[in-house]
Amino acid sequence: MISSKRAFTGAVVLTCLAGSPTFAADRNSGDLVITKAWSRATPGGARVAGGYLTIENRGHATERLQAASAAHALRTEIHEMTVTGGVMTMRPLDKGLVIAPGQIVTLAPGGGHLMFIGLDVPLLAGDQMPVTLSFERAGEVNVTLDVQAIGAQAPAKAESTTVAKPAHRAEQTATVSPAATSEADESFFTHLHAERAMANVTVSPGRAGPVEIAIQLEDANELPLSADAVAVTLGNPEHGVAPITANAERVGNDQWRVRMSAPLSGRWSLGLDIRITPSDAVNVVSPILLR
Repeated sequence: MISSKRAFTGAVVLTCLAGSPTFAADRNSGDLVITKAWSRATPGGARVAGGYLTIENRGHATERLQAASAAHALRTEIHEMTVTGGVMTMRPLDKGLVIAPGQIVTLAPGGGHLMFIGLDVPLLAGDQMPVTLSFERAGEVNVTLDVQAIGAQAPAKAESTTVAKPAHRAEQTATVSPAATSEADESFFTHLHAERAMANVTVSPGRAGPVEIAIQLEDANELPLSADAVAVTLGNPEHGVAPITANAERVGNDQWRVRMSAPLSGRWSLGLDIRITPSDAVNVVSPILLR
């Protein structure tokens, strides 16, 4: 569970032999050092949050972060950010995050990150959020993310170090697939992340046919973002469906809504043209999955 006790900011040092019990002296297959694990407090009503940390591979073998899970998130994804043709795209790393020998990988705001989707509790500054990281060689490791204030740009200074063993399997929370996510409320939820704007997007119902797309905008500091206009583009080039664009209707300061049609099940491409001002726009594209 999320603890409201004062955060313990530390580093998790993991050393293990693949397929063997973990002991501090086992260094044959390499060392992982995990530091600066943190998140931001969520504004009211937000169901997503980013997770940030630094992973150093001090060993001689390539390591891979395959998955992650958190007790209070419906699912957790590992995301990377790419820019193509001036459009920033966020996508899950289905094959995981590779950490080469000697490499230090930093997940930070505006770049690669963990994404906690479908939070069932708000994150408050001072909370501690347990997260399980699943590595290809090292196995499952529990870390604690210190929740900083809304809009924080960096974690508190880490001064302590501790040794962690892989998490016991019976204590883990399973990662829920997008399809299972849709069954409870018949909607599909995703989070789009650009350098200067983010969007929490709910597609209802989460299946082929007429859909209503609800959009909540946030700025880079995860605060409500007021925009002049929002246009939504749906397309499915894989099945020959040309992109169709519709203007969303404002229903609140940071809330927008539009009704469109997605006649086929499967993976669609959803794009947002967020006009922050008439001369300042942010474009972001992400896949969505409809039953």
